[in-house]
Amino acid sequence: MFAVLLYNIWRLTGFLLKGGIDGEMDYTSVLTTDECVELIVSALIPPD
Repeated sequence: MFAVLLYNIWRLTGFLLKGGIDGEMDYTSVLTTDECVELIVSALIPPD
């Protein structure tokens, strides 16, 4: 169940960023796995 939720969040985030950056709404993902992990880690780990 958690994996499905995480996948849907991944797809929604990629879709919204694609629309915000390019203005075109196609179904290819903007985010790579590494970029997504970096965003999540930066949000979870507070800066020094």
